[in-house]
Amino acid sequence: MQIEDLRSFAQVVRFGGFTAAARETGQTKARLSKRVARLEHDLGARLIERSTRSFRVTDVGTEVYQQCQTIVESIEATEAIASRLRTDVSGTLHVSCPPGLAHYLGSEVIADFLIRYPLVRVRMHLTTRRVNLINERFDIALRIALESETDQSLTMRQLGRARRILVASPTFLELMPIHNVESLNAVPILGSGEHLEHERWELIRDDGQTHNAVYRPRLCSNDSGVIREAAVNGLGIALVAERGCIAELAAGSLIHILPQWHASENDIHMVFSSKKGMLPALRAFIDHYVARFPNFEQIAQ
Repeated sequence: MQIEDLRSFAQVVRFGGFTAAARETGQTKARLSKRVARLEHDLGARLIERSTRSFRVTDVGTEVYQQCQTIVESIEATEAIASRLRTDVSGTLHVSCPPGLAHYLGSEVIADFLIRYPLVRVRMHLTTRRVNLINERFDIALRIALESETDQSLTMRQLGRARRILVASPTFLELMPIHNVESLNAVPILGSGEHLEHERWELIRDDGQTHNAVYRPRLCSNDSGVIREAAVNGLGIALVAERGCIAELAAGSLIHILPQWHASENDIHMVFSSKKGMLPALRAFIDHYVARFPNFEQIAQ
C-alpha cells in the first residue's frame, strides 16, 4: 500500500469523481484511476463502482475513506513541518564540546549565534569524551585532536589550530624563576591529564629540538579553565592553549614563559554526520563558526 495511492483515493472521493479530482489536483484521470485500482488490489476490495455514466463509493470504500482522511491529513501535516524546517532557521541543536574549548569557542560565539537566530535553541553538552553523534543524537561536535577523524560517515571541518604554551603567574615566577626547560623539574606542575602520578609533556623548540619529560603534577584536571585559574592563582606552571588565555596574558595575570618552547599544535574542528538533508539551523551554526575563524579549511568528507 502506497501513500500516494491513499492520497489519490481520498482526492477522488472528496471531489466526487475522477474528472473533478483531476481538474482540482492537476493530475490526469489515468494516473488517478491507476492509483485507485492499485489500492483496491492491495486491499482486496472494490472501493469505487464506476462506469462512463456513474460514480459510487462502496460501503468498504466509505470506511476506507474515513480512515484515509486521517492518514492523509497526518501526512500532509508532517510534510508541512518538514518543509518549514527545511526553510526556517529554527529548532534545537545538540552540540558536544570539551569544557576547555567551550571557554573560547563556546559561550561568546554561541551567544552571538542565538542573538542572530532567535528561533534556534542550543543544548551544549560539555565532555572530554568523544561522543557518537549518531547513537547519542548529537547534531555536531566541536573537538580538539592531533589527528583527523577516521569515521568516513562523518564530515569534518577545521576551524583552526591550538598552540599550547607554558604560562605562570608573576607572583609564582618571583618565587620560582624559570630559566630553561630543565627548571620545570623543580617546580609545581599543573596537569591536564587524569593522573596525579604522571603528566607527560612533549615540548618542541623553535629550532626543532624536543624535550620530553614526565612530571608529578600538584593539580590535574581535564578542564583547561580550572588549570588556567590555578595558574593565575600562583599554584604552578601550566601548559595551556594560547587562544584560551589571551585575556590573562594581556592583563598580565599570566606570563608566557620559555616562549621558544611549545607543545604540538592540535586541530580544532567541527564534526557532523552529513551535508545531505542538513537542516538550516545546523547549516547556519556551521557557517557562523566558520566566519569566526578565517583559517577555516575543509579537511575531510
